[in-house]
Order: sequence, then C-alpha cells, then structure tokens
Amino acid sequence: MRARETGAVEVNAMRIEQPHTIGQQAAIGRVDRFLDRLIQDPPGGATIREPRREWDGNRMTFSFAIARGFFATTFSGTMEVADDRVIVDADLPPLVKSFIGEERVRQVIAEHLGNVLK
Repeated sequence: MRARETGAVEVNAMRIEQPHTIGQQAAIGRVDRFLDRLIQDPPGGATIREPRREWDGNRMTFSFAIARGFFATTFSGTMEVADDRVIVDADLPPLVKSFIGEERVRQVIAEHLGNVLK
C-alpha cells in the first residue's frame, strides 16, 4: 500500500491480483457484467452514484461515488485484464479505510472477482 496526496485529501493505493484461466476476452466480458450488477445492487445497503468506466483495450478506468447513510466517498482506479489475471489498482479513501478497513475491502473484492472469473 502506498499513500499519495490528491489535492487536500490523502488516498491509499491498493492492488489486488486475481488469477484466472478463462482467457482475456472472456474475463473482460465477465468483469464488465460484474460491474453492471455491482452498480445496480451494491452490497451492504450502500448506494452507488455517478458510475463511470472507460475501456481502453484491456484496461478499464473506473470511478463511482458510494454512499451509506450520511457518509459518501469516491472509489476509483483501474482494472487491467491479462490472459491469466486481473489486476485492480484502486484508490482507497481514508473514510473507507477507517470504517471498513483495507483488508476487508481487499477480501470482498478478491472474493467477488474470483467468483466472477471461475
């Protein structure tokens, strides 16, 4: 994990590598459908607003505002889909790190991504 400054807010970069055996094109399709489902039905009673994603070949840049109760923050990063793995690099906002924890976020993303890529 590495911290970096973005304006007045410090964010922590998180990397997750999820192996797969389904090939690059199949993985791209599954990742895209997974994000569609995540946006429509986010876990834990959260609400997702302003979802953005853009594919450039096998690399997707994403961002969305996630809110729960009175708290809201932006989650953003990239997903690179290779022949044998998906690499997620995400900016973990301090609010998420404080209330949920990096390990829990990492565990949930890896678990869901692993299920999608089976």
